[in-house]
Amino acid sequence: MAGTLVELAMTSANAGNYLVAGIADWFCRGNPIAQKLVWQTNPELSAQITAFKTLPTVGTRKVNATFSDSTGTFQQKTEGKYIFGNYIQVDTVLAKANPKLRQIYREMEAKAMSFKFNDMFINGDPASDEFKGLKKRVDDIYAMGGVFTEQYIDGGSGTTGRGINYDSTERQYFLDKLNQLIYAISDGEVDGLAMNSKMYLCFESLFRRENLFNQSKDQYDRVINTFKNIPLIDMGLNADQSTEVITNSETLSGGTDETSIYAYRLGEDKYLWGLQQEDLQVIDQGILQTAPKYSDLVQWVVGLAHSNPKSIARAYGFVADSGAS
Repeated sequence: MAGTLVELAMTSANAGNYLVAGIADWFCRGNPIAQKLVWQTNPELSAQITAFKTLPTVGTRKVNATFSDSTGTFQQKTEGKYIFGNYIQVDTVLAKANPKLRQIYREMEAKAMSFKFNDMFINGDPASDEFKGLKKRVDDIYAMGGVFTEQYIDGGSGTTGRGINYDSTERQYFLDKLNQLIYAISDGEVDGLAMNSKMYLCFESLFRRENLFNQSKDQYDRVINTFKNIPLIDMGLNADQSTEVITNSETLSGGTDETSIYAYRLGEDKYLWGLQQEDLQVIDQGILQTAPKYSDLVQWVVGLAHSNPKSIARAYGFVADSGAS
């Protein structure tokens, strides 16, 4: 049965498995995507996905005549799962000196996993033993051609070298491109707009200037900015705490300090969802025989899948400041 990581934290806590509950909860607190993403469980290390390609042709007929035969087309693809996790080890002497140290290390591990997950969600590359992220998925969809080229949008400035907050004209141009991105998603139903921190702050500035400010709260009662009730997701940093998951140094629209926004729609078997071999595992291994250390094994075998090409899209070329690029 599919479920979210938030639900796993709750059910684990209710069952007395506080180790899993703690890691899952800490993981989700800094990760709005993990709070909503549904995980489909299957023990195999890959999954065969039936992906939508074209709709059937619908027509009319005369009385006593028949409809022309037409069926939708699909394609089969394989989505892989990858082993994600680490060992959490604490010297027994340090653990005795500070009984809370193991818990602190566990929280640090959960946060590091959350940062890594965010990076894979956008930049994941199977060649690096990671599940395929949105960047490569949009590239694959664009390569299909036809109507699916609309999933890859050049949002470069209406006037070369100007940021999106340069003046009202640029702000309105940006909003037009943002609407184009939203309606590239199936039925215009978007669950999140993923961006970096500079773009997120730029949104706040634009909202104030154009009187569009709107907010909601996440599952942890924290305030988040929204556009058309769509959450704006700051993808943040990698675990090194310095590298942005989505950079400000893209050059796809001809500049040198551009960035992208990704739109996605979640839904098991229909749009974008998660794959796992089993629920997140956290095992207290006690004291190692090879070293005087307490050890926990944290392991999660996961992947992503999408079946509808219109479940994800990318707009690139934005300069997230008010000045020249």
